[in-house]
Order: sequence, then structure tokens, then C-alpha cells
Amino acid sequence: MAEPKSDNWIETFRGAVLAAEYDPESTMNSRLYIERFDQATWFLMHAIGVTPRGVKADGRRVAVVRQSFQYVRELKGGELVTIQSGFIAVGKKHFRFIHRMLDVETGALIASADMTAVQASLETGKTVPLPAPQVEKAEALTITEAEIE
Repeated sequence: MAEPKSDNWIETFRGAVLAAEYDPESTMNSRLYIERFDQATWFLMHAIGVTPRGVKADGRRVAVVRQSFQYVRELKGGELVTIQSGFIAVGKKHFRFIHRMLDVETGALIASADMTAVQASLETGKTVPLPAPQVEKAEALTITEAEIE
């Protein structure tokens, strides 16, 4: 498996394409790529102290407000994948991050997602400033453009 180019890449998902997840041509359905990236997002958020239970307790929610996907090749049934993730920008009210889905056996890029997330108040629905400890942890896990393949 290819190793990340920076210690700031975090493994946020590891799994296989299961029989129930592919179509008659034995390729993974496109909605499942998005589900995998969604799961990876929560593990990336966990790395900076954000959890579903924690944001709810704080009267907040996490919302992905922008996402862009790139599909390099289709996954076939039985293939093993991993997702590595890293922050590329951290603002007062947003996190921007990249997920890259890799073939475990070859290290080849399968797909990627470029996403921006905010936290919003459960009461008002409006975005709120990110807590300083989360910003600091995300900044410490920032990757550079040169590290993105």
C-alpha cells in the first residue's frame, strides 16, 4: 500500500466492496463512494475532537456546504480500499478538507472528495465560529497543495 506523503494524512476509512454494494457489472454504486466519504468525514472530525454526540451536546451540527468529487476508476466487487484525509484550509467558521480513496493493494488513487464543512446552531440554523481547540488541532493536521496528488 502506498504510504501518505505527510504525517498529517489520517486514515479515516478501511473496507472492502461487498456483494450487496455492487451492481450487475460488479462495480460499486456511485452513492456508496459518497457514503464512504461521509464516514471518513466523521473520523476526520473525530481527530480534532468533533463527534456527533459532542456537537449535539453543544447545540450544534456539522454541515457540509460544498463538495466536489473526482472519480478516477470504478471499484469492483471484493476490492479493498482505504481513505486518507487531511485539512487544506481552516477558517473562523469553516474547515476545508480532502479525502482520497486508495486501492489497498496498489496504492492507486480511485476517487477523491474536496469538501467544506461548517458548524451551525441547532437553535438558529446559522453558522457559528469554530471552537479554538478544534481550529488548533485542524491547523496542526493541515496538508499542503504539494502533498495532494
